[in-house]
This record gives sequence, C-alpha cells and structure tokens, in this order.
Amino acid sequence: MGAIIFLAIVITILTVIIRIIIKLIRGQSIVPNLRRVAIGIFCYSILWIFYYLSASYKTIPVGQEICFDDWCATLTRADTVSSFGTGNEAIYPHGKFIVLHLKMINEAKRIAQRPSEPRVHIIDEKGHRYAFAETGQQALERQTGAQSPFDSRLELHQSLETKLVFDIPLTARSLKVLIEEGPFITTLLFDDNKKVFAIPY
Repeated sequence: MGAIIFLAIVITILTVIIRIIIKLIRGQSIVPNLRRVAIGIFCYSILWIFYYLSASYKTIPVGQEICFDDWCATLTRADTVSSFGTGNEAIYPHGKFIVLHLKMINEAKRIAQRPSEPRVHIIDEKGHRYAFAETGQQALERQTGAQSPFDSRLELHQSLETKLVFDIPLTARSLKVLIEEGPFITTLLFDDNKKVFAIPY
C-alpha cells in the first residue's frame, strides 16, 4: 500500500511539473502549480513521519522466509564466537562476535534473481543498528573459507547459504536481526511493521 501511495504522489507531482514547464514556455504564471507541489510534498512528509513513528517490529520464527517479490531470505542460526584464529593471529571482538547463518532462495517461476541492495542489520533494544564487521568477516573466511555474497545471483529455484559476522557491544540487549532489500529510495516509502528474528544474545 505504501508503494502505491508513493507512486501516486510521484506521478501527480510529475504531472504538475510538466504543466509548470508548459506554462513557463507560454509565459504564464506558475505560482498555483508550485503551491500544489509544495502542498503535496508537505502532506506526504506528514504521513511519512506518522508511519515512521508508529511502525514497530514483528518477531517471526527463525527459519521463516522473508520475501521481496521472488527473492527470499531467512536466518537459520545465530552463534556467538569468542575469537577467530589462534595465538598471535587471533582476532578478538570489541564486544562480542555474533555469526549469522543466512539462507537466500530464488522463488521465481521462470528467471534468475539478484536482490537489489540487500542489507542485514542487528538491532538492539534502543534501536541502534549494527552492520556486519569487516574485520571479523575476513577472519571467519580465513578460517572457514570464502562465503557467498549476500547479493549473489540465484538461478531458478537455487538457494545459497552464507555467514555474516557482527561485532556487537556487550551492553546491547534484546537483539533482533533485520533483513531488508531495495535501493535508497525505499526509505521514502511508508514504514510498515518490519519482520525481524529475535536472537538470544
């Protein structure tokens, strides 16, 4: 629903902008049209803020798929790791390493799929978002081998599993895993209740 409203607003504003261009060419006043554009943007902004403030997270079971069109992903397991490597080459976290085991699935009926800018974050009780830890990820891959990129192209009905390492502060509580997909423009859509996986760390 949010995407439909966003598209309707964009189409309306583009229509008004075309009218403004035509009036400029004809030397006519564009003030009424500019006012309509400003009112449309203002109203959408108010609605966006309302949805943003009222949105919440919906916890779903580990293993349940979250789908974005025909590309789906899920969390299958979450582990804590004290360090990677041994001796002088050991890598330790600033807080605690959490390794997420993720699975990506192509549910399309006819074509291969590549997700558009997929993202995984761990969120704490205060709403802080943590992205994967590059140093920890490199240490994991030196130990267990290269992991499949989360944005891998999936052939028809193909699935892949991968691991992502996060370095989370020891004080962080009530951790949840959020999987998202889509370019930056998706932040302009109304913020629906987002599905998350709760992890016991």
